Amino acid sequence: MTRLIDLFSRKGLQFQFILLTTCSIIVMMSVLGYLAVERGKSILYAEVEKQGRLLGETLAIPIINDLIYEKLGLVEEGGLLDNYILEIFNRQDADLLYMAILDEEGKVISHNDITEYGKVYSDPLTRKTLAGDRTTVQHFADAGHNALDFGVPLSIGKKRWGTLKFGISLKKVEDEILGTVKRIVLLTIVLLLAGFAIIVFLSRRFISPITQLANTMDQARGDYLDLKVDVKGHDELAVLGDRFNSMIERIRQANEELKKTHEKLVQSEKLASIGVLAAGVAHEINNPLGGIFNCLRMLKQNGGDPELREKYLDLVREGMDRIESTVSKLLWMSRKAEHAPVETNIRSAVERVHAFLKYKIGKGGITFRNEVPDDLRFTFDVHDLQQLFLNLFINAIHAMDAEGVLTVRATLTDAAVAIEVVDTGCGIASENVGRIFDPFFTTKPTGEGTGLGLWLTYEIVRNYDGEIAVETEMGKGTRFIMRFPAGQPV
Repeated sequence: MTRLIDLFSRKGLQFQFILLTTCSIIVMMSVLGYLAVERGKSILYAEVEKQGRLLGETLAIPIINDLIYEKLGLVEEGGLLDNYILEIFNRQDADLLYMAILDEEGKVISHNDITEYGKVYSDPLTRKTLAGDRTTVQHFADAGHNALDFGVPLSIGKKRWGTLKFGISLKKVEDEILGTVKRIVLLTIVLLLAGFAIIVFLSRRFISPITQLANTMDQARGDYLDLKVDVKGHDELAVLGDRFNSMIERIRQANEELKKTHEKLVQSEKLASIGVLAAGVAHEINNPLGGIFNCLRMLKQNGGDPELREKYLDLVREGMDRIESTVSKLLWMSRKAEHAPVETNIRSAVERVHAFLKYKIGKGGITFRNEVPDDLRFTFDVHDLQQLFLNLFINAIHAMDAEGVLTVRATLTDAAVAIEVVDTGCGIASENVGRIFDPFFTTKPTGEGTGLGLWLTYEIVRNYDGEIAVETEMGKGTRFIMRFPAGQPV
């Protein structure tokens, strides 16, 4: 029963409306038909009973007179009664099954069938008839049909001369009732077909627009908002469809504005992250730049020596290459790249981000451990992955003092890639754990953080159908755990 209800509930509103309305019509017509048949049956039965009582009470008077005449010897015994009984029995307007006159003991003294003369009836119907002092009516079955048995006492005052007993068949009544049932069934079928046509028309007129609206609403997911409901007419459903179209248009415009704002926030966080890298970049540039200046001074002093000139020019070229490489990496990190997932080596991505932060990590006395297996790869956008690591590393560096340890691990289990970034810093207060991924939330002093780093990390993880969780303990450190499906689509 529960499965049937669940199956019904999963069907569309139009199907439910048609089914429920059709079933209601069938039930209503069945109940009305049953009541009509029962009402007709009771009326017909009452009419037959009324006619039988009238017939019996009408015949009682002349039959009593004949019985008295026979007792007094004024007429031949049996002759007058027999003729009278046969005449009544042979009439076509009454469906008589039999007609008999019984004495006080139930003995047949007259009957339409001459072979019944002299028999004594002792069946329950007869016993009840003989015991009654009024006309009795009883039901019995005859040849597969119902019938009524009438018993009329033949009495004058307290003197009872006998009993008139006859049976009337209800076959015609049953045939008429059967015909009524057939007419009701035919009428029900006609009304059901007409009602079904009306129901289908009404469902298409009133339910179909609602179904279309529901389907359109179901399609309006994510960025797919280039759709509209076909509005027809000027009724409430048309107004609802028009309002829905207006709402979709407003949502589409809001999504576009939100997307632009999101992109600005992401770019802002990237630039803020690059600002944190400034010290490391300056160190990476100043070292080769100082060497270049030294080489230039030496060339100025000893430029005439071809061997020294070639040596110092090579050193200048090497220093320029290092500066160019550092600046290229910085520009590559800061640029707004399109989302392009490719098969990426996780350990290499960690190393590249570490290279940018190496100066800051070393300056803070922090130990860095890359425990990611060399052969662990999965599909990810390189910029997104490096931005993810960059945000988490910067967050960890700010949370640790000297002698802190920053560890990165990654494993492949159950068709999922799990990446952990663990620090031994100050930890996160319990009241702040639920807010760390909110945009613009930060516990750092003003000017030291935008509050967008962990939010951007959360957004990147979510965009790849991943999950991110945090485990922290005050004074002992924090662990960020990220899990991604191993088969990320390119």
